[in-house]
Parts: sequence; structure tokens; C-alpha cells
Amino acid sequence: MQDKDKLTLPPTVRDALTYCPTLPTLSSVAVQIVELARDPEADPAQLTRIISRDPALASRVLRVSNSSIYARRRSADNLHQAVSVLGFNAAITLALSFSLADCLRISSGAAQLTDYVWRRALAGAVACRQLGHQLGRSDGEELFLAALLQDIGILALHAALPEAYAEIAGDQSGHDTLIERELATFGCDHSQAGAWLMRQWQIPNYVVLATLGSHNPAVVEPDGQYCAAACVAVASRIAEVFVNPEGAGATEDVIVEANRRTGLGQDQLGAVLEGVSNEIPEIAQIFDTEIVSAALAAGIVDQAREVLIARNLDLIREVSTKHRQAEEFERHSQQWQDTAQRDGLTGVSNRWHLDQRLEAEFALAEDNGWPLAVGFLDLDYFKAINDVHGHPVGDQVLIQTANVLQSHVRDGDLVGRYGGEEFVIVLPGALEEHAHHVMERLRAAVEAQVCETDNGATLRVTASVGVTVYNPSTCRHEGPSSLVREADRALYDAKERGRNRVEFFHAS
Repeated sequence: MQDKDKLTLPPTVRDALTYCPTLPTLSSVAVQIVELARDPEADPAQLTRIISRDPALASRVLRVSNSSIYARRRSADNLHQAVSVLGFNAAITLALSFSLADCLRISSGAAQLTDYVWRRALAGAVACRQLGHQLGRSDGEELFLAALLQDIGILALHAALPEAYAEIAGDQSGHDTLIERELATFGCDHSQAGAWLMRQWQIPNYVVLATLGSHNPAVVEPDGQYCAAACVAVASRIAEVFVNPEGAGATEDVIVEANRRTGLGQDQLGAVLEGVSNEIPEIAQIFDTEIVSAALAAGIVDQAREVLIARNLDLIREVSTKHRQAEEFERHSQQWQDTAQRDGLTGVSNRWHLDQRLEAEFALAEDNGWPLAVGFLDLDYFKAINDVHGHPVGDQVLIQTANVLQSHVRDGDLVGRYGGEEFVIVLPGALEEHAHHVMERLRAAVEAQVCETDNGATLRVTASVGVTVYNPSTCRHEGPSSLVREADRALYDAKERGRNRVEFFHAS
């Protein structure tokens, strides 16, 4: 079944949505972020520029990058660093989440209904990310966004058909009851209406399909989006527990749905619920709203834990094998991706990944006005090692050298094998004094290493290093390739001046 068939709505509903003047709309910044999310050539600098046009959005992204929820090895003092700390994919998804969240909060619908949808959206988004973590998925921010938008169809249907929708949603009987009434009244439910609306906005397809399958993930299984839709469906049940805890059998529904859709074990599901309870206060603060009180959230978790312990979880154990297979596939996928970026011999970045990172770091340096140092390191007289001791020994020297270099740079710096016995070191934010200190430390570390061959011989090697520093405030460059050429020229000078030394490029 094609997407267009899945998103076909009854004519009355389709026309009402099409011509409704009060439907939720995207801000200009949200439109730009959506376009960027669809662009495979997008880069962090573009995202930073777009976010900076909306001070409130920029503030949220900076706050979330420094929150305990997204704790990273280093904090961010400005927007550029926040995007770097979060990572481009996570940053663009979070920015899109913040921008689209306003569509949920600023609605022409009834205040009570809007509040219900908004609180469910936040609770569900937190739950979906927690589920993804427990399932070993690496797309936590994408799951957060998908769950955040899963109920936007409620607001769309209310805006387009306000009188009819007010009748079926007025008593807030719960999510399942609302779906039944929507189907009986309109011939479709809000998952279909929400997916239709997001398709008009050109939201990334995985979000559209996750919303479409949020009530029945099987409808998107042919598109390969079943797992994401299943997480959203389970997160919807968890959100209902926190937002509407008095609903009959809400905790039982979570257990059944999590078991059936994802195969979560007892401990894992308990960890998800506890994670939601712990994360809700900070998410509520970031989004400036109250989802549920801390005391009530803790009580809900305690009640759910008792139910989990009391139940017979044989079914969960039966499907645990499938779950482990899914985790194993995810691990292999990550390994394959990492392999594509690593040099097969030394394990540092390969030439392709080095070029990609250098291009990105140069763009960031140029846009943000911070320096960038590039070092070209070459092992001295390496050909003699291969000639005398053989290539296996030469390979051993290269591997050990790569390990030494990697262990003497900061997180965020890059070591890559350029080819043969040549390595390139990229130091974002480093001026000449700092770059000289780092490169001299690397040179000394290479000189100090001892390599023992299989036949008992002991080898020592030295390295010559050429360095160039790009400072956007004082000079312009043609591009990252010019930095490599300058570093190579400085390396030539180091070789001419006796080897085993560090030389800097200075334009004549």
C-alpha cells in the first residue's frame, strides 16, 4: 500500500482540513529547519544560523545541551558549541521538536483539550526516548519528535470540525475512547489526520509514518517503520498512565502493549517508567509547563512496579530472543558505520572521513570566527623500516604510532591517516601557541615509543610535523584543502631542516 493510499481521508474530513483557516501552522524558522532536515548536504553551520534567528529557540537548545538529560563530556557556552556538543543529527531534531511544539501549545482549540494534548505530547515524547534507550536504539531524538507530534491530529480535527469534535472529546474519557468516537463520527482517527497535516508541512517521512502507525504500527510495517511506530504506540500508553492515571486498566494496557509491540522485559519496562518519572520535571521546566506533579509521578511508578512484579511475564521471556536479535542487528549496523569511517589498519579516521570532518570544521571556524589548526605528520625514514624488517613490522609501527597519537589529543580533535606513513591532526579552536604545544607533544610521544619486532629487534622512530593555523579574524583561505597544502609545505621544511621537528607554515 502506498503512502498516498494510507493518508487518504474521508472527503468531508479532507475538505474541512484543506480549507480550515485555523489549522496549526509552521513558523518561518520551523519551515527552514524542516527544509534543512530534508537536505542530505546540510551542515551544522546552516543549522546554527537558522536557530540563531529565533532567540527563544536558541535559548532552549543551549539549555537542553547543558541539561542532565543530554549530559555530554563538555558543556556549551554558546549556540555553536551547543550544536557541536549535541551532535548535528540530535541538534536538528531537537530544534525541530522545539519549533513544532509551539504548534501544539498555540492552538485555537478548547483550552482543556489543548492542555490534554500538550501534556500527553511531552509525557509521550519522554517515554518514547526512554523506550528507545532500553531497546538499544540510537535514534532517541527522532523518537522524541515522533511521539511529540503523535496527537497533533486531535488539534487539527478540532480546528477543522469544532462542533462535531467538541461533542466527542468533551468528557475527556481517555485516548482509546476518543479514537473509537473519531472513527464512528468521521470515518478516520486523529493519527490519520495528523499524518495528513504533517505531509502538507513536508515533515520528515519517518515522523509521518510513526504518527500514522501510532495506533496500529502494522499499517506502516511495509515501509520499515514498524519499530519506530511501535515505540510511539507504547509511549502513548505510558503517557496516558501519567496524564490520566485514573483511567481504568491504564497500567495493564502499558504492560500488554509493551510486551506485544517491543518485547520489553520486566526490569526494562520498570526502568522506562522510572526514567519517565525522573525526566518529566526537567522536560517540564525546559518546555515551561507542568505535566504531572513529582509526587503523583512517583506514586504511578510504584503502582506500576507492583503490577509488573505480580504479573506472569512468560510472554516477555518468549519474545526476548527476538529482542536480542534486534539489539544485535543494531550493534552490527553501528559497527558497519564505524568501519566505513576508520582506516582498516590503524583504526584512526580514514581519508574519506578525514576530508568530511575537515570540511565541516573549516565551515564552523569560518562561520564562527574561531581558529583551526591542521598538522601533517610523517614518520622519518619509514621506507627503510619496510625494506629492512618487512611490511608486517612496518604495519606494526603504524598501528602503534596511531595509538600514540590518538591517546595524546583532546576529545573533539581528530587524528586521521592520510596515506602511507602520513597522518593529519585537526585541532579545532587551537591558535599557534596551543597548536605548537600539542604537535610538539605528539612528536615527542612518537620519538619515545619503542616497537619490538617478532624476532626480538627493538625499533624507534621519529616524526616530522608541519603545521598551519587558520584564524578567520586575520586571514582568509580558499578552503580546507589549502590548509592541508600549507601543512604539507611546512612538513617539507621540517624534513629539509633535519627531521624530527615541528615547523609552522608562514605565508611569505
